[in-house]
Amino acid sequence: MRTESSHTMRPMRVLALVWVLGASTLALAEEAYTPPAFLTQTPPLPASADPKMVKRLDLAEALRIALRNNLDVVLERKAVSIAARGVDAAEGALYEPTLTAGYGHGDSQSPPSTSQEGNAGDILNFTTDDWRLGIAKRFSPGTRLELDMSNGRAKSSLGTAVAPLNYRSRLSFGISQPLLRGFSTDLVVPQVDVLRAKLASKRERAQLVIAVTEVITRAEAAYWNVLQALYRYDLAVRTQQGAEEQMAVTRRQIESGTLPPADAIGAESTFAQRRLEVVQAEQAIEQSWDALRAVLNLPREEWARPILPTDVPAFKAVGLTPEQALETAIGNRPELAQLDVDLKSALLSIRKSENDQLPQLDVGLSTALVGQDTAYGAALSQLGKADAWGWNVFVNFTWTPMQRASKAATEVARLQHEQATVRREQVVQNVWFEVRDAVRDQTGAERQLRAATRFRELAEQSLAIEQRKFLTGTAQNIDVAQRQDAVARARLAELDALLAHNRATTTVLRATGRLLPERHIEIERGD
Repeated sequence: MRTESSHTMRPMRVLALVWVLGASTLALAEEAYTPPAFLTQTPPLPASADPKMVKRLDLAEALRIALRNNLDVVLERKAVSIAARGVDAAEGALYEPTLTAGYGHGDSQSPPSTSQEGNAGDILNFTTDDWRLGIAKRFSPGTRLELDMSNGRAKSSLGTAVAPLNYRSRLSFGISQPLLRGFSTDLVVPQVDVLRAKLASKRERAQLVIAVTEVITRAEAAYWNVLQALYRYDLAVRTQQGAEEQMAVTRRQIESGTLPPADAIGAESTFAQRRLEVVQAEQAIEQSWDALRAVLNLPREEWARPILPTDVPAFKAVGLTPEQALETAIGNRPELAQLDVDLKSALLSIRKSENDQLPQLDVGLSTALVGQDTAYGAALSQLGKADAWGWNVFVNFTWTPMQRASKAATEVARLQHEQATVRREQVVQNVWFEVRDAVRDQTGAERQLRAATRFRELAEQSLAIEQRKFLTGTAQNIDVAQRQDAVARARLAELDALLAHNRATTTVLRATGRLLPERHIEIERGD
């Protein structure tokens, strides 16, 4: 039975508990954190789960499944492949040799048009066969080479014909080179289409890193949510067992006459409340399972299998200032890598539009060898001897004096570069805010974890004291129930704080662009 002095001492005990909690938290701030026993072991599954169907899953495997199955990642990988094919297409269009071939046949019956061709009233026959084969190739400086082999066979009854049957072969070679528009000594302008395609591919790979980072973050969060739900269920079961044991002790004391029968109602009410918490915790597990299955994109037939995470949350203190975090983020965030690509692409546009303002000035050289005879072999032999040949040089000049279109395009390109620069500064500012927030959350989570640990230790000690007092008759059922509730809340607080610290660490890694390397996930970004 409670005495008056116990009522008087309660506020003093509460004040003392608060003082000890604060002082102990400060004393333990620099000590290593050691998780309690219930957080170092894999939590049990609900009684309703079929142990034969359990899917045991560690975090690394969960992340691998997410990367393999998640539809966001699958779609982004397709986009990366498309961008890579774009580079192949640009290089092929620019550098791939072009082969040409042709054949033609003609046959005519006509009177002569001159006396040299024939006599009046004659019908003259003229038959021709022509075939040709050529190859053209463009090189990095914009140089174009062409090699062409043309052949002709003419069978004619015309008086002006060289011979009744005549073969003519011609081998020609040409080279042309732009000197102003379409050319630059660093070879950027002649290859601008290929460089743009490479930048687009690099940007798409950065987008893949963003997509993978997002999926990894969601997969980790879903994984820890399942573990949290299982731990909460385990704590709810433990608390229910404690309430059941207290109810059994209460009944024995009622039977012995130590307590009045009315005290059984309080013990039974506490037990009923604990049973409700167990049912709610079990429902939360089902919801967390579905969330994890969705992120992993598991096959439909596996959605009936309970999932048991085998990794337990671990504490790792990371001392990182916001300035250090920002420096790391600038070197690793894929969003900033994308903006750097945008800046390079804008510079390419400026270079191209400025070059388009120049006149078109092309120079070239062409040469040809000719062979002709009444036999095809003899014509080719003549071609090889190079007895008949010729050459030609040329200069082509084209200019648009007003340059309205090219000047406008240059101004647009410069404005787009300025826009990309401002956009990057804006993103850096957002990243600065993000890393500061992430580092602050991580520091706060560590402090909360240490405080929750001390809260749980003191709550467990307080419960043990209250249970001993109950056995000696100096405390009531309600006092034990309150201490049990405090222990349950303290354990949940420590569990939540530990997982919150894990999530805060993941957020810091994501904010600094170090999440994938820390999870040993490599993605080829290209040059």
